[in-house]
Amino acid sequence: MKRSTCTLTPENYNTACDLAGTALLRRIPAASTILQITEDGAWNEFSTGVYIAADFENVIRYTGSAIREGSVGDRVQEHVLRGRAARWTRLMVVPLAADTEEGLVRRIEGRIGTVLRPLDTKRLPTLGGPPRRPASRRASR
Repeated sequence: MKRSTCTLTPENYNTACDLAGTALLRRIPAASTILQITEDGAWNEFSTGVYIAADFENVIRYTGSAIREGSVGDRVQEHVLRGRAARWTRLMVVPLAADTEEGLVRRIEGRIGTVLRPLDTKRLPTLGGPPRRPASRRASR
């Protein structure tokens, strides 16, 4: 059985940005590596946003969000330190306005995750209910 997967393409990134609506700060269409984010500070200017991680085959593995005093890159660093980012090779950020309310950030993360179906995300925020699993993946026949 083969899972239906989404890849980190410019089209999928643009869809993610569209799902952010008016909270979107701006589009950053270039992917970054873990080192660019954690060592070079590529995302240091963003304190709020949704990040999308893909593996070496460009398959989307994870979506997450950050709302913090530091940067979205600090959140990615936490994943690295806990060993959760071992398969991540390319990442993109959907930066949100710093004053975006936490509930809205989580709903945007849920919307993006529902559409992009990351393989390693176990639960997604929803529109007001308890977290839920990503959309089911049907086997190709």
